[in-house]
Amino acid sequence: MKMFRLIILFLLVFAVSPLLFAQTATTAQEGPIVGYKEGLFIESPDGNNRVQIQGRLQARFTYNSLEKTTDTNTFVIQRGKIKLDGNVFSKALLYVFEMSFGTRAAATTSAACANAACTSTVNAVTAESTTGLPALEDYYVDWTKYDLAQIRTGQFKVPFLRQELTSDGKQQFVDRASSTDFFNFSRDLGVTLHGYLFNYWMNYYLFAMNGEGQNNVNRNRNLLTGLRLEFPLLGNYKYSESDVDYSALPTLGFGAATVYNERASSFSNGTIPATTKAQHGTVDVDFKYHGLSWLAAGMVNHTLEGASVTNWGYNSQLGYFLLPQRFEVAARAAGTIFKTLINQYEYAFALNTFFNKHSLKLQTDYAFLINNRGQNLNDHRIRTQLQVVF
Repeated sequence: MKMFRLIILFLLVFAVSPLLFAQTATTAQEGPIVGYKEGLFIESPDGNNRVQIQGRLQARFTYNSLEKTTDTNTFVIQRGKIKLDGNVFSKALLYVFEMSFGTRAAATTSAACANAACTSTVNAVTAESTTGLPALEDYYVDWTKYDLAQIRTGQFKVPFLRQELTSDGKQQFVDRASSTDFFNFSRDLGVTLHGYLFNYWMNYYLFAMNGEGQNNVNRNRNLLTGLRLEFPLLGNYKYSESDVDYSALPTLGFGAATVYNERASSFSNGTIPATTKAQHGTVDVDFKYHGLSWLAAGMVNHTLEGASVTNWGYNSQLGYFLLPQRFEVAARAAGTIFKTLINQYEYAFALNTFFNKHSLKLQTDYAFLINNRGQNLNDHRIRTQLQVVF
């Protein structure tokens, strides 16, 4: 923890120092601008240097009614995050640094192959910290001077699944769908060329990553590569669930992405074993209008060598604010169809109370989990979570 505090102190000094130098180049009356907007920020008068610090807390209670085994209930700090972001030397040079302090990771319901032949499976667990020790999530810079071509490098989320690209702080349910867990690549280290084309009618992300997952170096010469395209037909295609803005005009967007994963990668996905060459794909849609929101996504992966394995997944969510910007009801249907394992399904219902949009909200959801834990078992789950972003 001492080392982590030193790192945080160094980053704060590094981020704030340009502001101090910027002040010396201006008149005495032009001091740094200090304010608060979803976090405390300091900014130079010309806007070329800015640092903002933000915290996020998700305090959660979960009750699991498990078939053929003992029920469980637990309190956790599902996510406790500290984020530094802003720009340095120019409004176009952005940076993001984020650490996670969750007390333990949520055990997923996914079943991953225990060997190359996939003759046996084990329940997969998310890559978040299970000890309460800090874990580095995001650390990257992004040069955004030109709309046509921008470049990001460091550690960040692989631009693949829309629901994963949507922050866990802006989810409609307490957490992401079970199908997202199966097909998700989460974070990785690499580079992304991205931008806006055709007068903002299309967004693109062309990327190359290690393919080894979060906080891991590449142990071979092969990379995970891919392309994501987005088409904001009406309004902006924002990575945010629930119509917390109570949109006066309808917003509609579509997205599609594909990923090619080289055989030497140690990353496994669904029932695709590690070190297996595979192709992955997804399509998604999002609609919002006057408190009504609907999103849907389809996912697929397929081996390109060895035994032919194809997995399919889907997620669909529908929500509506009974009280505008205050109280929302939502329903979800998600599923994963495996080639080698029993199919798994999730049917869920949520009640959400928003006090300050996603920055302060209380969520409760119930889920019926069919064929859960990679077995022919049906479970019930109730979760309540308070989120504070400050």
